[in-house]
Amino acid sequence: MKNVLKIVFKLTFCCLFPLITIYAQVAKPQAKPNILIILADDMGYADLGCMGGDAETPHLDLLAKKGILFTNFYNNAKCAPSRASLMTGQSPQRIGADHKAGNVNRGAMTIAEALKGEYTTLMVGKWHIKPAPLQMGFQRYFGAGLSAIHWWPTDEKQVRDIQLDGRTYAEKDMTVPVEKWYMETEHANYAMKFLQGEVVNKGTTKPFFLYYASHLPHWPLQAPRADVERYLNVFKSGTDAARKRRYDRMVALGIINPKICSLSSIDEKSNSWDSFTTEEKEYYQQAMAVHTAMVYRLDVELGRLFDYLKKNNLFDNTAIFFMSDNGASAESVPATLPFGQQMGDRGTEKRINDVGAAVCNTPLRGHKSTLYEGGIGTPMIFHWPKGIGKPGIVSKQAGSICDIFPTVLDLANLHYPSEYEGRKLNQLDGQSLLPQLKKAPIVERKLLWNYEKFSAEIQGNLKALRLSPRGKDASRGLATL
Repeated sequence: MKNVLKIVFKLTFCCLFPLITIYAQVAKPQAKPNILIILADDMGYADLGCMGGDAETPHLDLLAKKGILFTNFYNNAKCAPSRASLMTGQSPQRIGADHKAGNVNRGAMTIAEALKGEYTTLMVGKWHIKPAPLQMGFQRYFGAGLSAIHWWPTDEKQVRDIQLDGRTYAEKDMTVPVEKWYMETEHANYAMKFLQGEVVNKGTTKPFFLYYASHLPHWPLQAPRADVERYLNVFKSGTDAARKRRYDRMVALGIINPKICSLSSIDEKSNSWDSFTTEEKEYYQQAMAVHTAMVYRLDVELGRLFDYLKKNNLFDNTAIFFMSDNGASAESVPATLPFGQQMGDRGTEKRINDVGAAVCNTPLRGHKSTLYEGGIGTPMIFHWPKGIGKPGIVSKQAGSICDIFPTVLDLANLHYPSEYEGRKLNQLDGQSLLPQLKKAPIVERKLLWNYEKFSAEIQGNLKALRLSPRGKDASRGLATL
């Protein structure tokens, strides 16, 4: 009888074990990751510490060290086209965002709309596309739609551009006194405030999507004085020496192969350090110190946000993307020192000009608004402790800012619909990078751009670039990936 009972028990257990296993898998599903997308504004290819830059960026460097650093990643050369593609996964020509803000609901939906319902959707920072964030899937928003605002504005028009949840942001909304107010600090403060109110305090198990679109280091050159003083002596030996210093670091870090990529010559003879006057040398030493301080301040504020996520046990299951909307800007003003002020203070309106852009985009040719590598190349960092196949990788996989949307859909296990709220949607131009995030082999890509007088195509290791005859606008054609 005992033997019969043993046999019955074994048969029963064997029959039930698969059901027990299935039940366990269903009862304890892997939680969807939080999504944090960080977009810098006009940051050069070689500005981060992990890319050979002079700024101290330990928090972003650590993300790269413990995540994946993509060194062959591309944006759309200008603010609005890049932001439109990031949010929609489509080329800017498809949605009318090839020059200015465009309307991203024309045949498109945003990441926030795709995640809405499944995720808590939050945003801080620069939007620069249309319609407004709260109309395109975000539940909370703080930031300025277009203007690069750093200190509290001296221009009333800029004050009106700062928005909080669809209304004009005012001094009563400040998290610090007006004399201590700096936009990047306020970005981080509101990011944490939104997370506290919408996620932590509510005790929700719903993951969050936070789009953190910084204004840094876009001109005007403005940064806290203590930050600027950290870097005043860094550029005493000049901009040519700074380019060489960054190039040597990039070789040592394995970012570039010197046999393949040399230090490109600067575009204009007048950009040679030895050709500058004493005042011009002092100008660029200060300008580069302020720009570098702005990159440093971005990292400091992101570090506070990362610490907040860690404190609230949200960091390990947060998939973080970091990149820039275009290369450093060569938009110029006269290289004269501000009278009676220190460069970087409130009210100063200086830029790094083409001289500084050549340093920031080392070793690449060109700058913002061109389709040379210095205009469209950006490092992209991906970090997700719970999901990366193998951390600490420097990946040569080519990728586009259009790829972020489909990658996020894969991370969230969601499908792209054919219609949304009565809008018939175009197909996505990007493709998911999730296989490469999981350490799949590199795949060859074909990437296309049209912007103003430039057209470009990258296929594998080859790039073709066309400059339209007589500078005519080439950007009206459709560019897809």
